[in-house]
Amino acid sequence: MSFSVSDEMNLFSQELQNYLSPSSLQQLAKEVGFVQRTSKYQAQELIALCVWLSQQVASTPLTQLCSRLEASTGVLMSPEGLNQRFNGSAVQFLQQVLANLLTHRIPSTQEILHLYSTTFKRIRILDSTTFQLPDKFASHYQGSGGSSHTAGVKIQLEYDLLSGKFLHVYVGEGRENDKTFGSTSLLTIQPKDLYIRDLGYFDLHDLQKMNDEGAYYVSRLKLNSRIYRKNDEPEFFRNGTVKKGTLFIQLDTEELMNQLQPGQTLEISEAYIGQYQKLPARVIVHRLTEVQTEKRLKEQAKKEKKKGITYRDRSKRLSGMNVYITNLSLEDVPTEHIHELYSLRWQIEILFKTWKSFFQIDKCKEIKRERLECHLYGQLISILLCSSTMFRMRQLLLDKKKKELSEYKSIYIIKDYYLLFYQGLQKDAKELSKIFLRLFHLLEKNGRKCHRYNKKTVFDILGIVYDCTSQKLKAA
Repeated sequence: MSFSVSDEMNLFSQELQNYLSPSSLQQLAKEVGFVQRTSKYQAQELIALCVWLSQQVASTPLTQLCSRLEASTGVLMSPEGLNQRFNGSAVQFLQQVLANLLTHRIPSTQEILHLYSTTFKRIRILDSTTFQLPDKFASHYQGSGGSSHTAGVKIQLEYDLLSGKFLHVYVGEGRENDKTFGSTSLLTIQPKDLYIRDLGYFDLHDLQKMNDEGAYYVSRLKLNSRIYRKNDEPEFFRNGTVKKGTLFIQLDTEELMNQLQPGQTLEISEAYIGQYQKLPARVIVHRLTEVQTEKRLKEQAKKEKKKGITYRDRSKRLSGMNVYITNLSLEDVPTEHIHELYSLRWQIEILFKTWKSFFQIDKCKEIKRERLECHLYGQLISILLCSSTMFRMRQLLLDKKKKELSEYKSIYIIKDYYLLFYQGLQKDAKELSKIFLRLFHLLEKNGRKCHRYNKKTVFDILGIVYDCTSQKLKAA
């Protein structure tokens, strides 16, 4: 059954009303103990301030926050009175609002059909972003080291690239290990999930678990990982048992690279990864062009200087190649498409860029910890709502108009509508739906993805048909 744009806007508006209307917020606030008595400053005012009206609760002076609150809600408070309301129960309330939105988000009525629809249903991208805090927070948010500050926050995000649904959001200390979080997030694994992660999460046991659960992965291979192939002529003891040490032959990664010309790709279809695990996988070795290699070496030099580390000579030589491993079959995904699938990981970098440039999540002064946490969780709610709106609009524009929406453009356009969203939520779903319809037409007109560069978009990589694909293919 196909829904009209208006029907979709109504569904989305009702969904937001269920969790963010004044009555819904007040009920939740009572449950978590944020509201214990009648007060002019209620749950909806906290959400207004931390989500809709200000992206800088941790860096804007309290006097200015009070004036923003009064101008938009009519609630008059003193700076010290407002500061006292940034407390533990306020943090707990915002955490619960975020958890509810993550858990109960209603999926869109439409599913994006792509080239690999029968192979995988979700594309799970996991990454983290880290930013520094004033040193006074070091006792609760210890930094990762390597910078002038001793305090830092790390936020882990895993989301489905197709639906835009946030699967995991976690706020922790800057020093926390990515690989540990990557392993715990596998509790929600489902068959036909495709996992795309960077090397910080690389773990052969995790990849084995994905494979065992009927999920897929595309990963870069750590250069110190060993690659083997089966030995067709193993040695045997006199009693006829095979010598285990001769079952596999280790391949020399550097030798594989030297067999290739710059820009060439080689696939080893039946390889085994790891000295002990022997994870069966396809291995795709791609030698970078001279320009790409030079760029990577420059990045390594910067990292050496910044972090005070020294790369080994072999590591520098091997930086002239990319090695990917995957359990996707050659029939489902040909060799030349593996790099493109892995490149989808960069979409999360675009999201993180908007977190800092549009939402100012990394801006913080020397304030009390509870106010910082109200800022962090308020902005994560704001980001989740913005991303959910963006993905819903992207899906609708594709389905109804066969157009591709620019994620970056649409996020700042949507953010300009925040005050209207807040005002609509104070009324009803019908009023909010009208606002979403206005936004849809604005995004259709001004939010389309530009194709000025010869880079493939997400839709191009996934083989999604839209009204620019045919012209681009002819041009190529």
